[in-house]
Amino acid sequence: MSRPYRSARTAASAATLTLLIAASAHAAVRTQVIGVKLQDPSADPSVKGMEIVIDHHTVKAGRVELKAVNLSKSLVHEVLVLHDPGKKPLPYDTANAEVNENHVHSLGEVGDLPPGHSGTLTLNLKPGKYLLFCNEPGHYADGMKTELTVTR
Repeated sequence: MSRPYRSARTAASAATLTLLIAASAHAAVRTQVIGVKLQDPSADPSVKGMEIVIDHHTVKAGRVELKAVNLSKSLVHEVLVLHDPGKKPLPYDTANAEVNENHVHSLGEVGDLPPGHSGTLTLNLKPGKYLLFCNEPGHYADGMKTELTVTR
């Protein structure tokens, strides 16, 4: 009679061990966090134009979380992420004063943050250069962009 009990106990132990291994494997995947400040002159008179300020410009490949906060007092901002096109210009729609998002491969975005709001975006980034920019009308042209480098 002890065999069914022993089998159930062994199965339960094996299941527990499997869950512990899975949990520690998941915990081993470290997410790097980048603070992203979206600002303009309404937030601080010393800010001369539209700005994306990140707290570090280089991270290792893997999970990266962007924690964006719109510091503006009056404007909506957003953050789009794409592979840096290098010297190749982004397809700009002058009529709408924004990058044509249908012609770029966005990896994700924290979209349309009202003044004082925040949002997050988690991506799995490979080594390379990335461009972070705001695509609200006129903001990209006013310089609201920055680069992020991902290393091995």
